[in-house]
Amino acid sequence: MKTEEMIKNFGEPIVKSAFNDIIPYVYSSEARKIIKNFSKKWKDYSRPFLMMLACKSVGGNPEDIYPIAKSFVLIGGGIDIHDDIIDSSYFRTKKMKKTLLGKYGLQKTLLIGDSLLMGGLINLHNFLINLPKEKSIKILEVIRNGIFELGSAEIEELKLIRNLNVTPRKYLKIVYMKAADVECYTKIGGIIGGGSEEEINSLGRFGRYLGMIAILRDDIEDTFYDDYELISRITKESLPFPIVVSLKDFEFRNILQKLFNSISQEDINNLKLKLRKNKSFGKTKRVINSLIKKAKMEASKLRNPSLLLSLFKS
Repeated sequence: MKTEEMIKNFGEPIVKSAFNDIIPYVYSSEARKIIKNFSKKWKDYSRPFLMMLACKSVGGNPEDIYPIAKSFVLIGGGIDIHDDIIDSSYFRTKKMKKTLLGKYGLQKTLLIGDSLLMGGLINLHNFLINLPKEKSIKILEVIRNGIFELGSAEIEELKLIRNLNVTPRKYLKIVYMKAADVECYTKIGGIIGGGSEEEINSLGRFGRYLGMIAILRDDIEDTFYDDYELISRITKESLPFPIVVSLKDFEFRNILQKLFNSISQEDINNLKLKLRKNKSFGKTKRVINSLIKKAKMEASKLRNPSLLLSLFKS
């Protein structure tokens, strides 16, 4: 079975169950309809799957992950909705599919995001009070550190919008901070699975590297394969890493600066041509490959590393 199929088979029932849990408590028929529509399109099965892999990698029972994974499905959905508000994302991908913000406007989108966050936090509380105190404290510390670091990263990232002075080092520091949530998932999986302190720390570093890899791969996708996302990144979000590593070239900087106010398809085509010529794709891939190597080293320290290592086979 392919990794994508395994992720869906494990994650899909958890996602459905998570949203079904909160629907009875939503009294507004319109809010219920919005949440149901959102849940059908929320395909992020990777969170519960990654927590399950982390749990199994230290000899734990994957079924023990279900309740807390459902909490993070809702919390992750709420954070994603709020991210769209921050980025003013009314459409997603070149197919121009409307986001929740594009469909329902700012006020309703904000309230739906709040409701998912609250539902996730209530479920999390109900799960933690039934755990041994020591495990609950550990998990809460991991969540606290992860949430505040991720929030700090989002604030710092706002400084990168239309910023031609950002350096690769500064950008990667923010990418490191943004990967705090993935570290959170892998550490929690290890704690619930009964891992040792060393294993939990290795899982944390593995998650951090994996999160950075995912962000940089998205940067490649946004830069070279999705013109709509590239326009969005240039005009109202942080510049993707392939562009950041090209900013030393003053000619490139001048071209990019002109695109902040007016940008056409021809401009995008010319920009991508320059990016391919200056080998920014290869530079980004080298950073990713270095992170993959580090992640594999951390996984190899675990009792059952094979499932985590299998993530890098494709």
